Amino acid sequence: MHKTTGLVLAGGRSSRMGTNKALLEINGETLLHRTMRLLEQAGCRQVLISGDYYGYRCVTDTAQLGPLAGIAAGLDACQTEKLLILPVDMPYMTSELIQLLMHFRFEGNGVSYADAQFPLLLLNNDANREVLAGLLASETPANQRSITQFYRQAHITELPVSPKYRHCFNNTNTPEEWQQCQLLLNGTYEGISL
Repeated sequence: MHKTTGLVLAGGRSSRMGTNKALLEINGETLLHRTMRLLEQAGCRQVLISGDYYGYRCVTDTAQLGPLAGIAAGLDACQTEKLLILPVDMPYMTSELIQLLMHFRFEGNGVSYADAQFPLLLLNNDANREVLAGLLASETPANQRSITQFYRQAHITELPVSPKYRHCFNNTNTPEEWQQCQLLLNGTYEGISL
């Protein structure tokens, strides 16, 4: 049995983008396929999709409460020791950064990079499930239902990141950000270089 399952967070409404981000393409590859490929390159032999995509192995969060609900659904479906989570809207992420996370020995219930919510490597354990259940409970105030709260309560280890890799953690949520992303990845944007 392989030790890590991948999870692509792709269940959002993409309301700011105006179209499903997962189906946007870079060099003929959708962001959904690209994210799955990065997780597979990192060593995940099984990749789940949080969302509803025909022909893929999907998990559905019944709570519809953002990424925390997607993570909870992924943990419920996970049959390996760890769950490696990556949102579909991180077009600058590299397989090298994900692999480094995969091989880091950590204390606590998971590991991520400092000042970045994702990628996130979680242990498939009761402690993480209990924290998620508490945050997703109906009596929990909406302003307490955040990834930051989950990190704090689950004692997620945070790795430092070299400034030269900071751009890898940017996501794309709007048409303007998506246009800039395409220019950057094609090497034709003059504001920033990758």
